[in-house]
Amino acid sequence: MTGNKVLTHDVVAKEAAAMLIEESVFIKSINRGREQEFEKDKAGYKVGESVRIKIPPIPIVTEGKEYSSEDASLNAQESSRILKVDTQKHVSLQFGAAEQALNLTQFKDRFLKPAIQSLATDLDADLLKRAIVTVNNGTLIGANEASPLAPFGRAREMLARSLTPTAGRIALLSSEFTNGIVDTSGTLFNPNAEIAKQYKEGYVGRARGFDFVESEHIYRQENGKTSGITVNGAGQTGGTLTVGGLSNGDEIKAGQVFTLTGVEMLHPLTRKSYGKLMQFVVLEDVTAGGATATLKIYPEITPNAIGANKQANANVSASALNGVALAFIGGDDDVIDQALCYTKDAFSAAFVPLKVLAGCEGYAFNTETMALRVQTGGNWVSDYEGTRIDVLYGFTMVRGNHAARIGRIG
Repeated sequence: MTGNKVLTHDVVAKEAAAMLIEESVFIKSINRGREQEFEKDKAGYKVGESVRIKIPPIPIVTEGKEYSSEDASLNAQESSRILKVDTQKHVSLQFGAAEQALNLTQFKDRFLKPAIQSLATDLDADLLKRAIVTVNNGTLIGANEASPLAPFGRAREMLARSLTPTAGRIALLSSEFTNGIVDTSGTLFNPNAEIAKQYKEGYVGRARGFDFVESEHIYRQENGKTSGITVNGAGQTGGTLTVGGLSNGDEIKAGQVFTLTGVEMLHPLTRKSYGKLMQFVVLEDVTAGGATATLKIYPEITPNAIGANKQANANVSASALNGVALAFIGGDDDVIDQALCYTKDAFSAAFVPLKVLAGCEGYAFNTETMALRVQTGGNWVSDYEGTRIDVLYGFTMVRGNHAARIGRIG
């Protein structure tokens, strides 16, 4: 770009998109291939549009030579997630005649970079919170861990039990969290030049099967009530759980993880118990209106069989008995620092283009890596002109059990 060439909206949009990806650690590490399922030839999108993500079933293996139509029927039952475009964010930008006369390097340094850094920080923080509170696998760092990385070894076990692919596993943590696990020898991590290139300065190293990357946008889990909560009604299945032991006004927060005595995790293929309790996560904040409340949870409670009927995608040995206590990670009102271990396909996001509005100048940038709009418009009544960079996006957890959280209290 020469020094005397006037900057245009398309140039600014392309530069902004590239910078947004570079500045956003979490965005670049998760699946955004679902963007291809939105209509690419569409001029613009609106809040509320969505695509359905199909999750293949885990087939039952039938013993013997006889064909089982029952098993075949169960093996065809897919689950799904809805990826809804539900969030629009923007950052204001100076882009008048004086700014258009600058060369690209000057404009980037003085105006574009600060704006995109703010937008990227807000995006990453939003997506990370939405991801973390859907992850059911969790462990706390103990007071006397044998190794600073021992909790990440436990996270690795959790992912293995869920048959999570080993390739491309990432551990995302804050710099403070990193300092807490790196010993004085500085030899915990092995370098990986290719990953370092991808994550720039955020890359720390490789250990325990994870590529460790730093982000200062990690959400800290805020617990609500954890004590005295019990299952209210035996035989509950599915994605909700009715609980008792509450008082009016008690809060249970999204992201709280718990186990239920007698509800053990099954191997996804053999359907044999691992001998370990299944962990569940509360997906939405709940405020009790009385002694009971209904929690939306993940994963769904799906026993191997209900009565004589085998269930598709079974994940637990049995439903909880009435009165069983919910054993939460952490205590009442605890604030838990967290690291997130995951693979890219555990979560999915889509950035889709907004159209340039009538009467405005602008450009909608749209590729498979990012979509955004740069738009300038004026108000003749108030006599001002403003420019904004907008992003419209959606996010969903696809396989929350292909991720794990490591927490630290205090």
